[in-house]
Amino acid sequence: MLLRESGKRANQALNLPVVTGAQGLLGLDHEAELMAVAEAVYEGDPTALSTMRQATVVALGSQGLVDAISVAAAFNGITKIANATGLPLDATTVTKTGELRKETGIDSYSENHKASLFDE
Repeated sequence: MLLRESGKRANQALNLPVVTGAQGLLGLDHEAELMAVAEAVYEGDPTALSTMRQATVVALGSQGLVDAISVAAAFNGITKIANATGLPLDATTVTKTGELRKETGIDSYSENHKASLFDE
């Protein structure tokens, strides 16, 4: 939701389905490096992390690397905590993010959706 709102404020037309695997470019500056940060943090592979760090420092500088990794790590942790507790979206968030969730297909990542795949 924040990415969508930030894009609106900056008058950027972002291709949001890319965040859940659709083909194309999202439309952000340094997009390739930021996606590499997210993927490397998620995968945790030491070689990929080292390669990502080197490329990101060149593109974004040392502070940009720290900021990008911090955001990726925080979102990874926040999502795991919310999923582990079974924390549902509140009614306001459900309403405000409905279009975004449909556009990106992000609901298919929810724990409820994953569990429903095993229901008979």
